[in-house]
Amino acid sequence: MIPRRRIALEGADLVDALRTLWVSPAQAAAQVAAFEQAFAATIGVSHALATASGRDALGLILDGLGLSAGDQLIIPAYTLGELVPLMRARGIEPVPADVDPQTFNVTVDSVAVRLGPRTRGIFVVHLLGAPCDIRAICALGDAHGLPVIEDCAHALGARIDGRAAGSFGRAALFSLEATKAVAAFGGGVLTTADDALAAAIRARLAGRERREWPPVRKMLLKFVEEAAVRSPAYGVLARLMFSNRRAGGFDRFYRRAHDRVRGTAAAFSAFQARVGLRKLARVGDRQRRLNAQWQALAQQLPSRFASQHRDTLGEAAFYNFVARFDGDIAELRAAAQRHGLDLGIGGEVMDDTASMLGLADCPGAAASRAQAVLIPLYEGLSERRRRRMLDILHRLARELP
Repeated sequence: MIPRRRIALEGADLVDALRTLWVSPAQAAAQVAAFEQAFAATIGVSHALATASGRDALGLILDGLGLSAGDQLIIPAYTLGELVPLMRARGIEPVPADVDPQTFNVTVDSVAVRLGPRTRGIFVVHLLGAPCDIRAICALGDAHGLPVIEDCAHALGARIDGRAAGSFGRAALFSLEATKAVAAFGGGVLTTADDALAAAIRARLAGRERREWPPVRKMLLKFVEEAAVRSPAYGVLARLMFSNRRAGGFDRFYRRAHDRVRGTAAAFSAFQARVGLRKLARVGDRQRRLNAQWQALAQQLPSRFASQHRDTLGEAAFYNFVARFDGDIAELRAAAQRHGLDLGIGGEVMDDTASMLGLADCPGAAASRAQAVLIPLYEGLSERRRRRMLDILHRLARELP
């Protein structure tokens, strides 16, 4: 079975974990500070603050900007659904703006029509590494006195007119989970050029306990997970876990399990800082290599697949390869599994937040969720497996109704 995802694990990750045994608190703080400085320089902002996760960074931004109960926040109608309860827990009402199903991103027009008297901010996502129209959206926010928050969880390395994604809004968030460009086994980064906002958030982070072992434990679990994916038994496991009947339940279980491993919000660890610094230094080479593979795959797909339009507004970063399929995606996934290919569909790609919120007026988001298919593309995908995958997709494109 060709898995939909693989985790790029390295022996150096284990070495960095072992160094945790003799790192003093002062050394740990210095290593985290060095990572933050390097990250800020990469994005081109004055402040980068390491956090427990991307979602933790978003919560800190919302609190730092003073959003509270009764306020409305514009969000994309097609994004990670777990962000909705995070906002609702603060009493903030998320208001979904529709997306262009070709880019999967909001547009300045779709955001503008959602503005209202209780709107207090605009939250945009550079989905799957494709830059959204951030300049126009920031201009819209400025015209209405609204802060713009950038979600760059997929977009480390994306650039607009030579400027890094994450440097346009009042603040931005990045994720360092195991499948991201800088995989530090959890954690996130908050970036901003606003000195007052950075100072307020840093004061809140200062009170957190630094715990080194939760991310080390997460790394060890990732090694176990990757061993399972590489084993001959994975084909059987994938058919059990990702059947059309069970996939949704497994996805929810997997996310809850990750939340338990992540634990409560703690200070970013020195282990994560060491891993992050090492991988941050190589992120440009990684992007060039995987973006070239993305372009090659997009050109070789059968005509029933439409790859994401990702470079229309800037230089995209690589995250995953997602295309829209002209047909029944559940039937496609079931047929692909029978041929030894694992695809992600529906909520395994992204969520229709408009539907989650009881709205039926975002056709772009509905179409995206109904058509989007995650196709394997990652570090370590061999040329032999890539050719086999394309053969399967071309065959199914001919055979399926």
